Amino acid sequence: MREVTYNFLGKRFVITGASSGMGRQIAIELAQAGASVMAIARGENKLQELQALYPMQIKYAVCDVTDKEALETVICNFVHENGKLNGAVHAAGISDITPIKMYNEKVAHEIMNISFWAGANLIQICTKNKYGEQGMSNILFSSVCAHSGEKGMFAYAGAKAALQIGVKSIAKEIAGKHHRINTITPGWVKTNMTDQAGKLANLGEFFEKHLLGEGSPDDVSGVVLFLLSDRGKWITGTDIVVDGGYLA
Repeated sequence: MREVTYNFLGKRFVITGASSGMGRQIAIELAQAGASVMAIARGENKLQELQALYPMQIKYAVCDVTDKEALETVICNFVHENGKLNGAVHAAGISDITPIKMYNEKVAHEIMNISFWAGANLIQICTKNKYGEQGMSNILFSSVCAHSGEKGMFAYAGAKAALQIGVKSIAKEIAGKHHRINTITPGWVKTNMTDQAGKLANLGEFFEKHLLGEGSPDDVSGVVLFLLSDRGKWITGTDIVVDGGYLA
């Protein structure tokens, strides 16, 4: 049993990258706390499995988050049926090895488009008056790579670092409506995406730097729920590190 629980009854949230990993865990915990959740991802089978866990709380939409028009249609429909949003979480992302001598430009651009530009589009949409309640909380996922710049991952590290500085600027723009926005910086968390990335590189030393060992999605989700709740209402424009001691 968790020592800290939240009550999000009557609250509404959009989660991208919700079919797996940390996005999925956040959607589950919000539903457990009574929230209505719009889960967005590209894999319909996994989204159906997620919805089946909490069919009354979780709605889903198959959507490419880089398609801004499609993303806004999904959010518009959800708000029309359920009410304005109290928060949004951009957990969608991809990771790949991109050494400067031989990187795939298409992959590098895709990393940036999904992590940074899709995140910016999500926040622009959700903070519109017709979609977002005043005082909504927004969270975008960064990475320890934004601080450490791991070898061979300049595209991923660059995209995540761009998020962190971008969020500081956005925070100043949206504060007038008491909207909040922050980034979460996790270390190595065991998900399908990190399993695939781990097969592409020798990450022994990278693992060793995590003083508390490899993380799991629920090591991060609790901090996300805190920032989405009213207990985090005085936190905006910053980066919260949850990394098992990697950056210590």
